[in-house]
Amino acid sequence: MLAGCTGDPAPLPSRTGAVVIAVDVPFASLNAGTARGRAPGSVLVRSLVQDGFVSLDEAGRAVPDEAFGTVEKVADDPLTVRYTIAPTASWSDGVPVTAADLLLEWAARSGSLDDVVPELGEDGEVVNRDALDAGVAFAATSRALVHAQATPTVDDEGRVTVVYAEPVADWQLALDVNLPAHALARSALGVEDDAAAAAAVVAAVGAPADHRDDLVALSRAWRTAFDDDALAAGVADAVTTGPYALARVLPDERVELVRNEHYAGSRPARFDSLVVRSDLHPLDQVTALRDGEVDAVAPVATADVQEALAESGAQVVTGGDAVWQLVARAAAGGVLAAAGDEPSEQDLARAVDVRRALWGSVPRAQVVDEVVAPLWPQASVEEAVLATVGVGAGGAADTAQADVPGARALLEGAQVGTPVTVRLLANTVDPLRAQVVDLVTTHAREAGFEVVAATSDPATGLWSDPAGWDVALVPAVQDELPVASLVDRWGTDGATNVTAWSDAATDEALAALAAQVDPAALAEAEGVLATRLVEAGALTSLVRAPALTATRAEPLAGRPQLDAVPLLRLSRADLTDWWAWASEQPGR
Repeated sequence: MLAGCTGDPAPLPSRTGAVVIAVDVPFASLNAGTARGRAPGSVLVRSLVQDGFVSLDEAGRAVPDEAFGTVEKVADDPLTVRYTIAPTASWSDGVPVTAADLLLEWAARSGSLDDVVPELGEDGEVVNRDALDAGVAFAATSRALVHAQATPTVDDEGRVTVVYAEPVADWQLALDVNLPAHALARSALGVEDDAAAAAAVVAAVGAPADHRDDLVALSRAWRTAFDDDALAAGVADAVTTGPYALARVLPDERVELVRNEHYAGSRPARFDSLVVRSDLHPLDQVTALRDGEVDAVAPVATADVQEALAESGAQVVTGGDAVWQLVARAAAGGVLAAAGDEPSEQDLARAVDVRRALWGSVPRAQVVDEVVAPLWPQASVEEAVLATVGVGAGGAADTAQADVPGARALLEGAQVGTPVTVRLLANTVDPLRAQVVDLVTTHAREAGFEVVAATSDPATGLWSDPAGWDVALVPAVQDELPVASLVDRWGTDGATNVTAWSDAATDEALAALAAQVDPAALAEAEGVLATRLVEAGALTSLVRAPALTATRAEPLAGRPQLDAVPLLRLSRADLTDWWAWASEQPGR
């Protein structure tokens, strides 16, 4: 199916048997291994059109799907993981899922075969695209599979075995089927026969020195051929493994899905077709829901949107999404860091007291009551701090209540001059976060802090101007590799450690967590880390951002009545279980 480029919106498909939902985020890529593929709109679509060995629930735990296959840890030293693909697992063109698909993903995500890496300019954009196109550059090394550099083995039964050089806590989630090897080789190498195309991928991965030209073509196509602009020209090669298949992609407008007729998995499609729209203003979503143009909406939660939904008689579910957190910049020279390049224990303790004094002045309950509760009445202070894992990860570690006199006493004990000027980086274009900043500023002043706006751009300042802020108000979202995200975020040398946090006890807790290969023991190890971060004053959690999802409360002639659409939390890294309402359920 082709999507033409015209000045007018393309007509929607026939509504007979179709369900339409509207969201605020566009689909960008089917490739789960790229930044575009991990964007919220892409995660939403991919979670419906792709099945895999495991999915990730809202708490950050792996949920196996044995109808697709199994992932087994067969040895601890070295960590060895075996993948067995179910005989019923197939792509939407009827081609079976095979070891070739896993080998392709290992090649892309391990970084083992790349001979060119992306180079970034000062603006964060890639500056060596020509070199990437001319080399072997999947350019998508995973924080887990980077530890599995040896080429996986495939036995006579088609089982794939991966050996890691060191323990990887996220081993259940580290590797899964992503893009179709046979379709990628058909488009990149011109091999038409499905089995021969898959075999070409296996040969290239197994003997890269002998197949460099093929790997160049495969890696280039892997990076870009499944992005929205490429799929707009045709979706023939974008076959999927889930209950629905891609039928049409209109960038920044909508994605049209149809029932996967070759699907034999655990969640068969409930509808003949389903459309995900991203071209409607939040208030227009409400109107479209009322008029029967769409069947479910998830607009941004604002007072005017909620008022319009109430007037239309919609059935609304409210709740919390990304966690708003205040994080402290801990680099040397900052007002919330220990003084000097080699601080003494006394200096470190003094910095902890200053940070905890600031957090103690934050009126978290008032933020809930005045900012979020009007949109989500059940909102409460968020006491968990490991938001990149999932809901409740690490337990209720951040339980302290606002105590301005106590905060002032901590500052006095730290023997620092007051007021302490703190530069706060926040996106105050968002009216809700602007309210949070006002409350933080007012109460911090009473404790001896002068909170001022950082001059850095909130969209880029975390990375581009690390010396330009002391505290940042950030929305923390779930990560596809929960434990790896914590190591990167809070480890002394972590790749995403934007606050320059460095603490021996934190590193010790992270090392123990990262080496934990027993999924049942992760919660306890996460609790140790969360407790330490709070004790050391690294951050404080505030509340979850309000979110809503709405459907029609009353049936509309000719339209499906969706009676069980849960809250859509777009901060999640996997929405497989959210789509349960679009699958056939026993007894429905």
